[in-house]
Amino acid sequence: MISRLKKLFGSSTASASHAGKGPVKRDLILFVDDEPEVRSIARITLEQQGYRLIEAEDGMQALATYGQRKNEISLVITDVLMPNLDGLGLVTRLHKIAPDLPVLLLSGHVLEEDLWAPGNAKLRYLMKPYRLTDLQDAVVDLIGPANQPLSTPAEPKPPAPPAG
Repeated sequence: MISRLKKLFGSSTASASHAGKGPVKRDLILFVDDEPEVRSIARITLEQQGYRLIEAEDGMQALATYGQRKNEISLVITDVLMPNLDGLGLVTRLHKIAPDLPVLLLSGHVLEEDLWAPGNAKLRYLMKPYRLTDLQDAVVDLIGPANQPLSTPAEPKPPAPPAG
């Protein structure tokens, strides 16, 4: 499976952004993990940065979701080991549909280094457990910053003039 992914993704240094296609809203992420707690923490972390998340609990559900919203989804983040369809199988199928779709693999197991090397513009890998800042950095690296961070505090309103 790993060798198939290497052939699909190669080690291109091309930009993973949707350059040349006009302005694209790059903030919708499909997050795939069979553990609800992991999805919840990712949602909180990434929504604070201004991204929007769609969750899936396995690769089959992720494929169905991607099929319905492929024009909106800018990034897929997936666990590697899951029931029904694992992350590597999901990535292989998604690449046939959308060869330029960036993917971030999450796993507690070491994957071959050249699969996730920095020169690979479309595929990244984070080893579990990972720091939330590493997750945020990987997302920004793959698709750029979100359009409108939600964590930006609102400007204080000036006090109302005294009634007189």
